[in-house]
Amino acid sequence: MKQNSFLSVCIDSSMDRVPGFEPGGYRFESCSVHISGHPLQKKGVLFYKGEQVIHCEDHCPCCSGDEYGTCCKPFHEGVFPENALKLMRSRYSAYVLNIPDYIIATTHPASPEYSENKFSWKRSLSRFSQDSSFTKLEVLDFKEKNTVATVVFTAYLTQDRRDATFTEKSYFEKVGRRWLYRGGQLVSGHAPNLVTTGQLRLLPLAYYGDAVLRKKADVVTDVTEDIKKLVEEMIETMDASDGVGLAAPQVHHSIRLFVIRTPIEKEGGKFDLGDVKVFINPKISSPSKETWMASEGCLSIPGVRSSVERPKEITVEYTTLEGTVVSHRFFGWEARVIMHENDHINGVFFIDRLPSKEKLELAPFLQNLEKRIHDNLNL
Repeated sequence: MKQNSFLSVCIDSSMDRVPGFEPGGYRFESCSVHISGHPLQKKGVLFYKGEQVIHCEDHCPCCSGDEYGTCCKPFHEGVFPENALKLMRSRYSAYVLNIPDYIIATTHPASPEYSENKFSWKRSLSRFSQDSSFTKLEVLDFKEKNTVATVVFTAYLTQDRRDATFTEKSYFEKVGRRWLYRGGQLVSGHAPNLVTTGQLRLLPLAYYGDAVLRKKADVVTDVTEDIKKLVEEMIETMDASDGVGLAAPQVHHSIRLFVIRTPIEKEGGKFDLGDVKVFINPKISSPSKETWMASEGCLSIPGVRSSVERPKEITVEYTTLEGTVVSHRFFGWEARVIMHENDHINGVFFIDRLPSKEKLELAPFLQNLEKRIHDNLNL
């Protein structure tokens, strides 16, 4: 990390204003500058936010130490970053330079951050850039495996003269030829504890429109080491996506297996997440006559939540990860999560259980979701 990429700048000669150009609330001026720690003067461009010097164009605001013209600028002008780390850096510099269109263009169409209202989304992103004073970016960790990747970084910034530093573990997915931002876990301040050891175990998700989600999954014939490895990867993917459950078809494996985090019910209809449970070849029986309505969502259909009626209690016979067949009675939220995930291994979505009127109202959104995801696959 190089502090001189940002605020360590002193002006060595008079500056000439570049007339009539203030991108995103910034003004910039051509100048001859001396970058602290560098023996030579540099010809370049100073970006200003109010009276604050943000950076010299010779040094990219992503803190790579490279020149902006050969670092993030090509990405901002349409070149696809070749890996997720470069995408993260280019997104950060887009926030610094207030280029909301780039943030929107590099957000996964199935990300919870994605919005159909581009005008409002762009305005919100621009407001964040304008209200923030960015100091530096510190990359703590980068892992990439096939079409998924994580980057842990700390962004040092202030808002209203108050420290607004945060650390994020960002998740990226390669869709077609493009790396896209899928989401992230944020913690206030500098939080190196978000860095995990070992190899990346994240899996790409299947989304609405993927054929695997409509198939009746195959029976697991043996709890092999490959199955155990898949379970570990599913748990990490579920947690990374803030999910309470995840079925194997949702990660492109058409087998009768799902994992959940046990919901611990609290007052007011809320719940915390507890230990992981693994269900292999589950069979549901003896549903209670008493039913109840509650809101459900799905990682494979981002942006959709709706109330679904389900039995209050069920019995489930299933095989554990140790290969033992057990039978338990489940209640309330835990029973609901199990039924939701069990639907997935039968090729059923929770939206299939909605009244016909609600299905019709959802149809345009679902068609657009499928289109924008699969259009990206073809890029």
